[in-house]
Amino acid sequence: MKKITIGDCLIAGEIMVIGAAEVWHLAAVFRKMSFTNCAMLLAASLCVLFVAGTGFLIVRRKHIFIKPREEHSAGKAERVLWVLFALIVISQLIFVGMGNAIYRKGDMMAETVGSFLVSDSVCQVNPMTGMPYTEGMPLRLKILCLPTLYGSLCKWTGLGPVPVVHRIVPMAVLLSSYVSFSVLGRTLFPREGEKRACFLLLVSFLMWVGAYRYGMDGFDLLCCGFRGVAIRGSVLLPWTLSLCLRRRWFGILLCVLAEACMVWTFYGCGMCLAVAAGMGAAKLFCNRLQAGSRTDENSAERGNEG
Repeated sequence: MKKITIGDCLIAGEIMVIGAAEVWHLAAVFRKMSFTNCAMLLAASLCVLFVAGTGFLIVRRKHIFIKPREEHSAGKAERVLWVLFALIVISQLIFVGMGNAIYRKGDMMAETVGSFLVSDSVCQVNPMTGMPYTEGMPLRLKILCLPTLYGSLCKWTGLGPVPVVHRIVPMAVLLSSYVSFSVLGRTLFPREGEKRACFLLLVSFLMWVGAYRYGMDGFDLLCCGFRGVAIRGSVLLPWTLSLCLRRRWFGILLCVLAEACMVWTFYGCGMCLAVAAGMGAAKLFCNRLQAGSRTDENSAERGNEG
């Protein structure tokens, strides 16, 4: 499956949102712009992106969406699998929406967002003390944009940092994760709906199983979905793998850049690039093996003819 799907458009749109947030976040950090102006400019940028993206989809609609008639009619077993998958996703949304399992130890996201809102500045006030930074923040922490994006959501909606960071954003990330895995499933099983349903059901089940321990993908997604590592592991990486299989290099570049804008430290940074490089090396190796086997077959045929 090499066509672009609705899921591709949704994930690409989310990456564009992150990119816009990064632009105005950097402007606020290095030009000392107020957070109120930063949020207003980000809102205006997102409106422009939405209009441009809608126009692009309208113009290119014949080349983007997969035609429904390419799909086969779902059988009873497939319908059951989709229902089970939907029930698991709904249970996970309820689990995340309750906010009781949020892992807060060592995390300052909600506090950082709160400091942006109270001080009307970006990365100028220490969220632990409420006082201005005396020695500044490390540059790597300064350039990461998620607190600005979440704080802008608070500005636009009037909600506090806790419900936005601990409930609304993780629920959106959870849905985005299954959109990303759905695109991967469609890439692996383009005309096999039952296998796609089984694939997504297995993924959702593994997310529940992995929620028991810190560091597991399921834990990151269900207990701290607002973190950059959770977005990278559950949204960007599955989409990157799908893009590699379809050779969509521009989308891979978007994933690499989005990861650089979200991950807090250099530890673990560059996973999307590593996956893309590994897939490219594997593809090159397979091509050489196929070329070698064809050469051996041609040599054997010439020997038999001789």
